[in-house]
Amino acid sequence: MKKVVVIGAGFSGLSVATKLATEGFDVTVLEKNTTIGGRCRVFNENGFTFDMGPSWYWMPDVFERFFGEFGKKTSDYYNLTRLDPSYRVILKQNKEINLPANSKSLKALFEQLEPGCGLKFDSFLKESEYKYRVGIGEFVWKPSLSITEFFDFRLLSKALSLDLFASFGKHIRKFFKNEDILKIMEFPILFLGATPQDTPALYSLMNYAEMTMGTWYPMGGMHEIIKAMATLAEEKGAKILTNQNVEEIIVEGKSVKKVTIWAR
Repeated sequence: MKKVVVIGAGFSGLSVATKLATEGFDVTVLEKNTTIGGRCRVFNENGFTFDMGPSWYWMPDVFERFFGEFGKKTSDYYNLTRLDPSYRVILKQNKEINLPANSKSLKALFEQLEPGCGLKFDSFLKESEYKYRVGIGEFVWKPSLSITEFFDFRLLSKALSLDLFASFGKHIRKFFKNEDILKIMEFPILFLGATPQDTPALYSLMNYAEMTMGTWYPMGGMHEIIKAMATLAEEKGAKILTNQNVEEIIVEGKSVKKVTIWAR
């Protein structure tokens, strides 16, 4: 049996460890910290639990697909609650807007802010849905091991319709004029750490995910996702070790011969 060492017990490390263990590899995950999770760590103090990274849960279909690959469901490990309102946007010191979870209610809210924009809201969502279905379904799920994966006329023709070369900022201004709506629509981009002017319009798929699939929260905190992934990895045979600081990877030719750690 081939041995595999995965460095880091965050989302990526636990995902690949589970996949490799399922395929029969002897997998060991080395995490330098005292707890697993990477960016999804948790902090406990005086009976309170704080998420140290992600603060809410979008695109639930992605998580269901991951667990589904191993014959499981997210509900086998944690319970999700849909938030309503989805979240609150603070536009200025004395102006706050609660965004309803229901897309029809959200459309009505936008109509109040910009009378007559309802049809444009529908059109925006329709375009965003297309970007989500094609962008996620046709492109993201490809393994990206070679550029030849995308040498498909059908995919290339779809790529041209995803607004890859238009900015998100210009794209949404084709539909809305109200400054408050524009700030609300741009929020997912800012939340990702980007700017609407430098982000492709393709990312309107985030608006579609938020407005139609909802904003969720795993009861007990975001770290419940990490705990679930670690449990699944261990169920498949992977070993997860904490306090394992990797100091050196010794490579001979194209093979890793040794991984040196400093156990704290």
